[in-house]
Amino acid sequence: MDSTSEADAALRRRIRQQEVVADLGQQALETDDLDRLLRDAVVAVAETLTVEYATVLELRSEDDALALRQGVGWREGVIGSATVPVETSSQAGHAPFSAEPVVVDDLRCEEQFFAAELHADRDVGGGISVVIGSAEEPWGVLEAHATEEREFVRHDAEFLERVADVLAAAIDREERRTELEEIHGRISDAFFALDEDWTFTYLNERAHELINPESRELVGRNVWEAFSAATEREFKPKYERAMTDEEAVTFEEYYPEPLDSWFEVRAYPSETGLSVYFRDVTERKERERKLEEARRRYRTLVEHFPNGAVALVDEELRYVTFGGTPSGEVDVAREDLEGERLYEALPAELAELVGPRYERALEGDPSTFEATIGDRTYQFHFVPVRDDDGAVVAAMGLSQDITQRVGIERRLEESEQRYRTLAENFPNGVVALFDDNLEFTLVAGRAFEDLPMEADELEGRHVREIGDGSVADALEPNLQATLEGEESTVELEYADRSWRVHTVPVTDEDGAVVVGLAMAQDVTEQTERARYLQDAKSQLEAATDAGAVGTWEWHVQEDRFVAGPSFARQFGVDPDAAREGVSLEAFVSSIHEDDRERIERKIEAAVESCGEYEAEYRVRNADGELRWVVARGHVECDADGTAITFPGALTDITERKRAERKLQKQREHLETLFEVLPVGVVVAEPDGRLVEANDAAAEIWGGDVFDAESVADYERYDGWWADTGEPIDPGEWTMSRVLEGETVLEPDVVEIETADGDRRTVMIHGMPIRNEAGEVVRGVLTQTDVTERREYRRKLEESEQRYRTLAENFPNGVVALFDDDLRYRAAGGTLVTELGIDRESAVGKTIYERYPDELVETVEPHFEAALEGEETTFEVTYAGRELRAHTIPVRTTGSSRRGMLVVQDVTERKEYQRKLEASNERLEQFAYAASHDLQEPLRMITSYLGLIEERYADALDEDGEEFLEFAVDGAERMREMIDGLLEYSRVETQGEPFEPIELDAVLEDVLADLQLRIEESDAEITTESLPRIEGDGGQLRQVFQNLLANAITYSGDDPPRIHVEAERAGSGWRIAVHDEGIGIEPDEQDQVFEVFQRLHSHEEYGGTGIGLALCRRIVERHGGEITVDSEPGEGSTFTIRLPEERDR
Repeated sequence: MDSTSEADAALRRRIRQQEVVADLGQQALETDDLDRLLRDAVVAVAETLTVEYATVLELRSEDDALALRQGVGWREGVIGSATVPVETSSQAGHAPFSAEPVVVDDLRCEEQFFAAELHADRDVGGGISVVIGSAEEPWGVLEAHATEEREFVRHDAEFLERVADVLAAAIDREERRTELEEIHGRISDAFFALDEDWTFTYLNERAHELINPESRELVGRNVWEAFSAATEREFKPKYERAMTDEEAVTFEEYYPEPLDSWFEVRAYPSETGLSVYFRDVTERKERERKLEEARRRYRTLVEHFPNGAVALVDEELRYVTFGGTPSGEVDVAREDLEGERLYEALPAELAELVGPRYERALEGDPSTFEATIGDRTYQFHFVPVRDDDGAVVAAMGLSQDITQRVGIERRLEESEQRYRTLAENFPNGVVALFDDNLEFTLVAGRAFEDLPMEADELEGRHVREIGDGSVADALEPNLQATLEGEESTVELEYADRSWRVHTVPVTDEDGAVVVGLAMAQDVTEQTERARYLQDAKSQLEAATDAGAVGTWEWHVQEDRFVAGPSFARQFGVDPDAAREGVSLEAFVSSIHEDDRERIERKIEAAVESCGEYEAEYRVRNADGELRWVVARGHVECDADGTAITFPGALTDITERKRAERKLQKQREHLETLFEVLPVGVVVAEPDGRLVEANDAAAEIWGGDVFDAESVADYERYDGWWADTGEPIDPGEWTMSRVLEGETVLEPDVVEIETADGDRRTVMIHGMPIRNEAGEVVRGVLTQTDVTERREYRRKLEESEQRYRTLAENFPNGVVALFDDDLRYRAAGGTLVTELGIDRESAVGKTIYERYPDELVETVEPHFEAALEGEETTFEVTYAGRELRAHTIPVRTTGSSRRGMLVVQDVTERKEYQRKLEASNERLEQFAYAASHDLQEPLRMITSYLGLIEERYADALDEDGEEFLEFAVDGAERMREMIDGLLEYSRVETQGEPFEPIELDAVLEDVLADLQLRIEESDAEITTESLPRIEGDGGQLRQVFQNLLANAITYSGDDPPRIHVEAERAGSGWRIAVHDEGIGIEPDEQDQVFEVFQRLHSHEEYGGTGIGLALCRRIVERHGGEITVDSEPGEGSTFTIRLPEERDR
């Protein structure tokens, strides 16, 4: 064979080698089947190099051996089982750690390397071994061996290196894809992707579970058409904002039926549309709703605690809550107390009275006592508030005004019973409970609409009675395992449908399994869809075709470029002209302008160096289409180094480039997912070294703390088991167990100390990632911060405990909750037993079932008013007792309405009031009669004194005239006193009915009446806006007139300065009249409100001594009280407290 023929043969071999590398590279990009790629690679190597053996050996560091993963020429049974020791004295053992190919002509007589047992048994001769991966991080070895002595050339070794590079890239992509997919699969959040036209492009399994229970085909559908209700809620504007502003948005929103769920949503804009992560937070919303309801019930009861006050103090004796309707001398308000320490907020006398009792309650010792403050008697209860573990967390104090019923003590007991039922509309499936005998005790679900039996036909039947026995064969082992405490999942066929059955044990408080729960879902459509996708993938792989476009040879000195027809068409050159030869420029001019200069430089470099040439670039073909190609060739030179020919081959790699771009986008997308996940993700190597952690994990731990080099280094992380408080050892951390092969589906809940010193509660799931051999190669954790969720639960429990403690200690009454149907949901109280009511039988019944018609007719409007949001008070007689009842609305977060009934026994108070009213009436009659009878002799005395003055004035000396003047003045003062007494006695009997009164108008009239006195005394009177109340306008006018007249009279030497103001005081008003007059001694302040009590002589100040007593009588008729606060020489402040509305 001449040298030209040998050169042509060598060129064809090299072109063939390039085509093989290109084909394998294309296949590596398009396939997910690594074993298939390895098999095709060794077949191609054996054919191309014409050798009997081609082998892929995988390095297994734990065994210190190379395993035969794929090969050609080996007998059956060897592949997958045979190994080669990693010994640098053997060709195969040396190759993983060599950056250069290991080439031997004949292993049988080789001095540097000996033949491994695997090769010696086959009498292997010459061969090449190259590393797959790198010498620093080898994956394995690719080998080619002949059975005889063989001298391989440099191009053969380079060819084997290129094939190894393709395999290494495919292996790296596979490991990366598996790892990212595993991380993606561990995401506890649901996820879907939308393109710029709002079309679904992807949904993960969790997304289907949450928003697609009907298993609709959503990919390719418009999101607003598939979920039309979302357009009427925040979903649509929030998504549009994220897309328009290119900024992430986070929000919570409710989606109505059929989902009927709340979602926490995070939407991130991307180059292709929108990535949406969401989770079902319905349960959290429900917890928040219950917490809010409990708070509202507690606050409602506190704020409307009748005729008394209730307070809650913490362990530092600081007021947490204060409320109620206190009366009497103790003038405190909620805003003055809440958040303040008891000993600092209360008057010293009161603090010394109640402080020690609160301290005893905080030590677990309840107490009850009575005390008199001013002229009122109060009963105090102090009780400890405990958590579910029995520990005292606060103390509660209750006080009630028991002046009219001293000695009455009662405790209120209340319990709530909640009923739960199995949802009859379990979507797309069946839910069932089964007992130890594998008999179904309860069955329900929507799937029975399409099954050949009804749900009630299964109840009471054994699992063996379902179908033809195949169902029982599949289910019975799982049901039995569940009764032993294990969860399980099985798939089976029944009624021409595919089912996935998940079973879980139901345990009691001691952890003993009491019943099993089975949930079956119809996955027929899901299974069929999976089969369809697999078939489509297979068809696509079978239809994939790629290969070389053609070859060329450039005669450099003649600038004659010869190429085949397909090559010419790829460059838009006439095929006939190309066959004869054209200039290089004819082809170069078709290269994309952005690539052309780079390719020209590469061609020049290859020609100058007589070297190899390889380049990827874009070219526009005869149809004007832009295609990607890879060109490989080499320059052949003569002995002087002059370039003679430049042969090569061209391969169309457009599809490969598209696949690479798609793969790159997918990789970037997955890496973006990893970084923006709303849960923390941490990845570790098998030895425990932490290699990756996303921003969410760093946020949970308070910084980038993921630098542990081994499991032993985990001791630097401070953590405690949330349920026991015990510290976590390094080997107990979730990652340590995952790296040992444990899958942590039931999450660990731990408390950690973050880098910035905070404490957080974290829920951790974990999953090992395994290779084809089942070995753990990575550990992946997902971490969720549940600190807020646990805090919600704690606050709900504390609120419920406070409400329960208050209800259980409610004295002398009844508290009940009722619903929309006027049905009692809960009831209790010490009065329940006294009224002969069976509490257990009362709960669950309506007022129509509990009471006679005439009583229902009385109370029904008040119950309905509470449901409409209105508070009412009424009195009824029931079971021989007189009762005062309050109906109060209880606000809820849902559409349901609730009301509260608070009842107190006022029988004794009513009897006392009747006696008092009778006594007052007799007293008024006596006062009226006495004053009337005194008028007659007084008129006679006055008349005769007048006659004496008229007839004998001239006969009287100076002393006689003075004595007569004293007698007339005394008679006049007596008349004024009798008129005042008569007016005082008529306050109740002669008063006008109460009606809405504008106090501003009343005060304006009084100022008009006093105008002359104001001008004479140069008085300055300033006023603020006064409220509108219910009352007797004439009597209230008299009160203001007396107070203002007194302020002018007792102003001292300076002109009077008077100020009138009003402010809210609980549910009523506080009206004050300030002056800067002479003031009143502290020990005389109570006397000023007594009848005929004067602090000054008539010579100093005039008056009857009945004006302020009359004011007090009028204010008390209006359900209020009047007090004075004064210092001698500093002026006085008269304060009137009036209710906003008077009970009728």
